[in-house]
Amino acid sequence: AEQAGGATGSRLISGDADSCHALEASIAAYHGFPAALVFNAGYSANLGLLSAILKRGDVVLYDELMHASCRDGLRLGQAQGYKFKHNCLEEALRRIAARERQGQLFVLTEGRFSMDGDLAPLTEMASLCQAHGAHLIVDEAHSGGLEGPGGAGLVAALGLQDQVFANIITFGKAFGSHGAAVLGASVLRDYLINTARPFIYTTAPAPAQWRGIAAAYTRLRQQHGRLYPQLLDIIARFRAAMVAAGFTGELAGVTGPVQVLRLPGNAAVMAAETACREAGLLVKGIRSPTVPVGEERLRICLHAFNTGEEIDLLVSTLAGLLKP
Repeated sequence: AEQAGGATGSRLISGDADSCHALEASIAAYHGFPAALVFNAGYSANLGLLSAILKRGDVVLYDELMHASCRDGLRLGQAQGYKFKHNCLEEALRRIAARERQGQLFVLTEGRFSMDGDLAPLTEMASLCQAHGAHLIVDEAHSGGLEGPGGAGLVAALGLQDQVFANIITFGKAFGSHGAAVLGASVLRDYLINTARPFIYTTAPAPAQWRGIAAAYTRLRQQHGRLYPQLLDIIARFRAAMVAAGFTGELAGVTGPVQVLRLPGNAAVMAAETACREAGLLVKGIRSPTVPVGEERLRICLHAFNTGEEIDLLVSTLAGLLKP
C-alpha cells in the first residue's frame, strides 16, 4: 500500500499499513482521545458511525441544523430520531429522558454549524447529557483545525473529551486535506472497524491521502499559533467594515470564520454571488431548498490568508449592490 498509487482494496484486505495505525494514534493523541479511525471523507464517517451504533430501541436527539450526512446516517440506523430546536437541547432531553425506552440515548450536534456559523453550547450540552444518561456526539467539520490548542477543536478547547462519546474531525475544511477521523474510546474504534459498512466495503484512502493528512497536522503544529490570530483579525475587520457600511441588520451575530449575510430570495442572493465573482471574490449564495424559503443567504468563509484589501473590496462590492 505504501508504494501503490491507490490503496488497491479495503483496509480489511489490502489497503492497510502500520503507518496508517501510527497516524491514527497520533491523531487521537492530538485531539486528546484514546483512539481514532480514519474514513475516506466526512460524509462516510458520519454515515458509518451513525448507521453502526444506532440500534433498534435507541433514541437520538439531533439539532435541526445538522449536516445532511448526519441525517442520512440517522436514516440508515434503526434508532428513533427526534430533532430539537437549534441549540435548545434541555427541554427535548428532559422530555425524552423521562420516557421509558429499551436502548441507549444519544445526542447529536455540530461544534460550529455550517450554514449559520454559530457554536453549540457544548459545555452545557455535555452536562445535560451526563445528567440524563445520554451519549454526546459532536461533528467538528467546521471547528476542527480552528479552535482549541493547535486547532484541536472545540471539544479539546473545552476539555470535554471524557464527556463526548464520539468526535468527528473532518480534514477537508480548515485542514486543507481530505478525509475524516472518528475519535473516541478504543472499543468504539474496534466496533466501527467490524460494523461500519462505509469503512468495511470501500477502497481505503490512497497513500497520498494519508500523507496529506499527516502534512496537515504538521502544518497545524507549526503554523496554527501564528495563523489563527491573523484569522481573528480578518474576522474583526470584516465585521467592523460591514457595520460601518450599514449591514448591521442583515449580518448574523457570529464571530467565527463562517459569516452569514441574509438576503431573502434566490434571485437576490445569486445576484450578490455574481457581483462578488465578477469582482474576483469567491462568495457562495445559499438558496432554498438548501435553507428554508426566506432564509437565503450569502455564506462568506474568511481565511487567514485574506488581505485587508480583499475585505474592503468585498464590503464595497456588497454595499454597491445592496445599499442605496
